[in-house]
Amino acid sequence: MHLGQIPPTVYYARVGLELSKLVFRGQKMNPPPVATFQSYFQRIVNSIRSGNPRSAFTSASTSNAATPSGMLEQLRNISTSQMITGGVIFAEVLGFFTVGEMIGRMKLVGYRGDTGAHH
Repeated sequence: MHLGQIPPTVYYARVGLELSKLVFRGQKMNPPPVATFQSYFQRIVNSIRSGNPRSAFTSASTSNAATPSGMLEQLRNISTSQMITGGVIFAEVLGFFTVGEMIGRMKLVGYRGDTGAHH
């Protein structure tokens, strides 16, 4: 390896980090505060010390959002802007998937195959 070259793993990790920064800024997202991480880790550490690691994860499953009626209520309360944002994200993911398929097949339409097998 030359002195001026960056290993591919480091390069793509940096590219991924910069891309995630762009997405965060573009979607106006903010990471959760440090206190949120500390409270979750404290709950996990306490449950492991008590000998029952599953207890750290049961509070989320017993909340109202985890029940079918709670999920249905959340779906009913989705705003128009949230639906538009979801549609845009879905279109972006579909576009990336489609481009990946085109690159993988080296073709725009259809798969290569034996034409005699279709008769």
